[in-house]
Amino acid sequence: MRLKTALMHTVLPKRRYLQRSLLFASLFFLLFNAVTLWLIYQANEHRQQRLIDNLVSFSTRYLQDLQKNMADLTTLTQFPCSLAQATLTQNAAFTRGVRTYLLVNNGVAYCSSATGEMEKPLASIYPELQASQPEDMVLQQGTYMVPEKPAVAVWIAAPSQPQTGVLATLDINFGAYLLFTQAQGQEETGGLALIIGPHALTTRHDVVQAAADLPRAGSRDIPLPNSPIVLRLYGVSLGLGDVQISVLAGLLLSSLVGALSYYLMRVRHSADHEMLEGMRRRQFHMAYQPVIDTRSQQVAGVEALMRWQHPREGNIPPDVFISYAEAQGLIVLLTRHLFGLIAQDAPLLREVLPVGAKLAVNLSPSHLTDPDFERDVEHFISCLPPGYFNVVFEITERGMVETADALEKFDWLRRQGIEIAIDDFGTGHSALIYLEKFHLDFLKIDRGFVTTIGRQTVTAPVLDTVLNLTRELGLKTVAEGVETPQQAHYLREHGVTYLQGYLYSRPLTAAGLKEFVTHYHP
Repeated sequence: MRLKTALMHTVLPKRRYLQRSLLFASLFFLLFNAVTLWLIYQANEHRQQRLIDNLVSFSTRYLQDLQKNMADLTTLTQFPCSLAQATLTQNAAFTRGVRTYLLVNNGVAYCSSATGEMEKPLASIYPELQASQPEDMVLQQGTYMVPEKPAVAVWIAAPSQPQTGVLATLDINFGAYLLFTQAQGQEETGGLALIIGPHALTTRHDVVQAAADLPRAGSRDIPLPNSPIVLRLYGVSLGLGDVQISVLAGLLLSSLVGALSYYLMRVRHSADHEMLEGMRRRQFHMAYQPVIDTRSQQVAGVEALMRWQHPREGNIPPDVFISYAEAQGLIVLLTRHLFGLIAQDAPLLREVLPVGAKLAVNLSPSHLTDPDFERDVEHFISCLPPGYFNVVFEITERGMVETADALEKFDWLRRQGIEIAIDDFGTGHSALIYLEKFHLDFLKIDRGFVTTIGRQTVTAPVLDTVLNLTRELGLKTVAEGVETPQQAHYLREHGVTYLQGYLYSRPLTAAGLKEFVTHYHP
């Protein structure tokens, strides 16, 4: 935003900065969450894939070792239980996860690693097991000896002997899986299902159930190579907890980003900073517009007008930066700077203006309430040539009514030899109140009324009313914005004291004023 715009709109930039900051914060929030959730998704996918690979690797190695051990035990089927049990029991004890080993001959289990000799048809222990196959595996809810615990039966047939071989009953314990997932950083995994044929066992239930009844949402099936086992892993790569954490972190960081962007925009585009720097770097200077006495037609004084020549923005209109300074509380500093600039030009002004020349200076009503107001004025007067200028403070009508101690301040100014004028009379909301409440010396007629001279407008009669009022009250008047001889003639005929406008001269530098006065002819 350019400086002129920032000065012209004291509230809008803040609102615009806030809107932009909210926009930046919102974009950051969306971008942060999109990137964060994508990274979380990728990380979870990677962890789940690592878990799957580890599960497959572990399960495959376990089954391979189990089947190899059982294949070695098939030679025991050639011996009676009395000779084979010791070896069978020793292998069961040292093989992880094995509850019992059974030796089967012609479809009848005749030796157990746990109980020794037995005589029980294999079909009565595991009805769904296919003993006629070289290898088979079934899952069922318990056995005749331990009916309450799910078990997996693994069958390995002996070579060239029908329905003869070794049967291993495995305990299903998911505790190791849960410990494994926690060690792998998979606390949020939704669970695991072991599926063998039509039956399944999950980490959520300790009872065998139909595989067809398992939910499929948020799951992936992992078949084990060379095995009827299918592992179904539950869990989403992007859970509700991940989204909540990301949103909370995004809200916190986007709030910080919004606040930081608002602060940086305010600092970068701060007109306050530019104005203070302008005073420090002497970018402000004074211009003086001649004031003509209507009777003598001579230069009776000047109005001191501040100008700002910014090195990048060029000329900043005074109504823009003065209004901004008033709104932002910088007007007192700006007025002190104005006093200093006038004091520097005072020696040159003394050379071109007569004794008692009117030196009009604009004063903000808010300056009246400043604790250092009287000291500022005394310092300003002390910097001027003693008794040479007739200082007039032109106070804008708008806002004066809010100054509670204005009457006391006006009396003090008059004791210092300073006259008081209402600037832009008639444009405020309570002009007549000032004439009744305050004792004033000058009334300055706004250029808006002067331009109505010679034209039939709605406001044209107001000028006549104002002029009649000033005559009755005995006030001196200054008409600004005089641009045509017709306006000047009318104002002189109606008793206006001083004229000021482009008809005579534009605002000039101190050097330009000297040249104007030297060559001026009524």
